[in-house]
Amino acid sequence: MKCPGQDTRYWKPGDIFNVRCPACGRDVEFFRDDVRRKCRCGRIITNPKLNLACAEWCQKAEECLGVKPEKPKTRKKKSSRSLKK
Repeated sequence: MKCPGQDTRYWKPGDIFNVRCPACGRDVEFFRDDVRRKCRCGRIITNPKLNLACAEWCQKAEECLGVKPEKPKTRKKKSSRSLKK
C-alpha cells in the first residue's frame, strides 16, 4: 500500500501539467512532484509548481519514498536598509 499523499490515484487533474520550454517553445510534461525535467532540446527546466504534499512534513517520508525530501532552496532577498551616516 502506498501513502495516499504520494499515490497518483489520489492526484487531481492539475497535478500533471505542461510547461513551455523557454529555449525551444516545446511543451514539457511535469508531475507535481518532479523537481526538474529535461526538454528534448537539452534545456533543464525547474518545476514551477513543485508540490511534495505530505512528504514535506511527514515523519515517515524517508521510509516511504526511500529518500529524505527537501524543498528546493530559494534565494534570500537582499534587505533594503537605508544607510545612516
